[in-house]
Amino acid sequence: MPKDEMRGLSVYISDIRACKSSEAELKRINKELANIRQKFGDKKGLDGYGKKKYVCKLLFTFLLGHEVDFGHLEAVNLLSSVAFSEKQMGYLFVSVLLTENSELSRLIIQNCKSDLASPNELFVCLALHCIANVGGKEMAAAASREVQQLLVAPQSPFFVKKKAALCLLRFCRKAPELIPKGDFTARVVELITSPDLGVVTAVASLVLTLANHDPTEYRAAQHIAINRLHRLLLNATEEGYTYYSARAPWIVIKLLRILEVFPFPTDAALTERLNECLSTVLANAQKHVPDSGAKPKVNFFNANNACLFELVNLVVHYDNNRDLQVKIATQLGNFLTHKEVNMRYLALEGLAAIGETSLARDAARKHQATVLRLLKSEKDATVQQRAVHMLYAVCDTGAVQEIVQSLIEFLESAEYNLREELVLKIAILSEKYVVDYSWYVDVILKLLRIAGDYVVEEVWHRIIQVITNRQDVQDYAAKTCYEALLNPAAHETMVVVGAYVLGEYGNLIANDPNSSPAKQLQVLQSHYPLLSAANRAHLLTTYVKLSNLFPEMRQQIQQIFQSPNIRQSGDAEIQQRANEYLQLALLTNPSVLPAVLEEMPPYAERESSILAKLDKLRDVTDDTSGRKQRRQVKVLEQVSAAAVAAAVPAQTAPVVAIANADGFERFALTNSGVLYENPVIQIGAKGEFSGNMGRLTIFFGNRGQAPITAFSARAYMAEAPNALRIQAKPIDPTIPPGAQLQLVLQLDCAAPFAEPPVLDVNLTYQSRSVLLTLKLPVFVNKFFGPLPTPLGADEFFAKWNQLGGPPREVRHIVKSKVPIDIGHMRSVLVDFGFSVLDGVDPNGNNAVGVAILHTSAGQIGALLRVEPNPSAQMYRLTMRMSSDVACQCCCNLLASLF
Repeated sequence: MPKDEMRGLSVYISDIRACKSSEAELKRINKELANIRQKFGDKKGLDGYGKKKYVCKLLFTFLLGHEVDFGHLEAVNLLSSVAFSEKQMGYLFVSVLLTENSELSRLIIQNCKSDLASPNELFVCLALHCIANVGGKEMAAAASREVQQLLVAPQSPFFVKKKAALCLLRFCRKAPELIPKGDFTARVVELITSPDLGVVTAVASLVLTLANHDPTEYRAAQHIAINRLHRLLLNATEEGYTYYSARAPWIVIKLLRILEVFPFPTDAALTERLNECLSTVLANAQKHVPDSGAKPKVNFFNANNACLFELVNLVVHYDNNRDLQVKIATQLGNFLTHKEVNMRYLALEGLAAIGETSLARDAARKHQATVLRLLKSEKDATVQQRAVHMLYAVCDTGAVQEIVQSLIEFLESAEYNLREELVLKIAILSEKYVVDYSWYVDVILKLLRIAGDYVVEEVWHRIIQVITNRQDVQDYAAKTCYEALLNPAAHETMVVVGAYVLGEYGNLIANDPNSSPAKQLQVLQSHYPLLSAANRAHLLTTYVKLSNLFPEMRQQIQQIFQSPNIRQSGDAEIQQRANEYLQLALLTNPSVLPAVLEEMPPYAERESSILAKLDKLRDVTDDTSGRKQRRQVKVLEQVSAAAVAAAVPAQTAPVVAIANADGFERFALTNSGVLYENPVIQIGAKGEFSGNMGRLTIFFGNRGQAPITAFSARAYMAEAPNALRIQAKPIDPTIPPGAQLQLVLQLDCAAPFAEPPVLDVNLTYQSRSVLLTLKLPVFVNKFFGPLPTPLGADEFFAKWNQLGGPPREVRHIVKSKVPIDIGHMRSVLVDFGFSVLDGVDPNGNNAVGVAILHTSAGQIGALLRVEPNPSAQMYRLTMRMSSDVACQCCCNLLASLF
């Protein structure tokens, strides 16, 4: 460009720079915009040079931050110019000011397609630049084929191939379905071997994105990437650029990311080359001086360390080389005391990743003491967050108390934006590795005291579930909560938890004069005025619970409900609860209040909801390379591999790996719950039973970020196939992300059965096929029903004697899993399906029950006697039924629940 060309633009820029105030600048800009608008409206028109000059002025004005709402059409007209400088300015304006949804997009597409077919390579590059910046679905559909041809054509120069690869990368992100497969895949992958490293860099980015979308289609990229990586790192004759004595570090990083998409190679020669590459990357990071012997500069260490941190991700993904993982953990440990904050951050992130592996967790744990010291001395909040995550990853039963105590101490001084995640991790660790549940209660209550505003609902809901399900900790929890409520400044959440615990288990500490019923009510009343309306309503529920636990307090609690500030409260919920609870307490039937306000039953055991809450708070900075999706796929593959590994030859009895076998017996007492869940899929069930018929609805929820395809589910009886008839309705083969699918099963019990039905789930996620085998919550007791009329003592023993002894009698003596509680024992029998008869057995602690098993072939009566021995912590169960097969099935199932 000649020096005197576009002098008007130079004058305009000089005038803007000379302005002393924003008002003067705005005045000059408005004057220039008015002049440009007049020139564009001139009927005589402008030549190409004039359009270029004024379009350039508009572009400069826009870059200064001022709105430009005209001149777009003139810029698009420049795209059809034959002069390079004019065309260049038009494309620059379009790339900066217009978007893929612009009204002028069709004109832009037409000019881009014309330039893509031009013999002038500079015009081709201008069009590719524009497409890579503003290309959308419409442009992808129109120009995708031309860009693909430019990428794979042998005659295309390297600089054109590079830009074409970046254009296809844009298309892949906007419309991946437009990228062809088959022969095109092989030709794109082969470009990784190009002698031009610019092409390799661009194509590696493209292949990485395409492989994340379809790993199976691009599986050939694995061996090509390994071979190219081997040549770069170990072949001294390989041509390439050197960045501060590090050979092509950015290409090395991209090739390592490509390898992370695929599983570890099975070919021996390829494996050997890969291991050489990984060892070389680690060795380069351990160097203190370049091979040339020159004085090292910071860029030398930065380049090698960048490759090292990418190596960490790959090694963690493979998780099959303990020696290499240990060496990497040692190297990362050296960075924990580095003076650069970024190095400390990345070292902690890498150690946390290694701490989550199965082979080298102990190697990361060796640095626990250093990280604990770093947590106390570190000033940068982001590094503190990584330190917390590293401790969370390496924690185990032996170290949990030290780590939790350190995290609680840090919590008091932590940045406010870190506290919620910190609270969640403390709560998870204290429950996951708990040895003494009284310690767990102390930890959660301490969290409520220190950071009550940051304790989310999932945390205090979870401690209530744990206390309810653990009889051995209920009295300690009641005492500890009461003592916490003695503090007048107790946090509101602490008051809600304490109120619930005292309402359920306040009777366990009532004999202590310091926590008498009157004092419990008094301390709760002292917090009532300070609570929000919603939590005041919770406190009213505690009051009515206390009136059931302590009848002597009933009159005083009724007076509280009758007080004007409660009964006539402006809050509708408080007013309704107060009136309903008062009427309930005034009922003359003495059995109603205890029945309505009986102790809460144990909650169904399931995965803690705190984990799901923590997942929402975690950073997802690695989503662009698909790491999160690959972790989800890896979880599914591990489950599927377990099922495949358990397979046996067809001539023997079939054996399958049941993914939800642990704790499955709990479903004998409930009709709904979560059968199985992982980061990709959640499977739940809800059953309804009447007589010999039943309906089971199974819910499949996609928790991943990609659709589940090729989905199918088959329910069947692995044993006694004719005992339970199952009919299933057809289901959709695709589950979109975040969606839920339902499978409805109609059940008909034809005969007693010992094993529940099995569900085989086949699905494809991220091109990986997965098989899950689950037990379904359908036990023989689901078809129990009550007698039409209750039995008296004489009738019961007459039928008992009529059935006689074995084989129609089965007896079990079992050791109780929890301290024997008569009320809990009777609750289990009722949930199992028995009608418990009072006054039949001479021993009041014994329980006697009756039930009818409904089958399509007829009804089978069931009689039961349970004799607890609290001193020995033993139960003796005796069951008699008119069918010996049914008796064996039912008694074995019931015995497993005690």
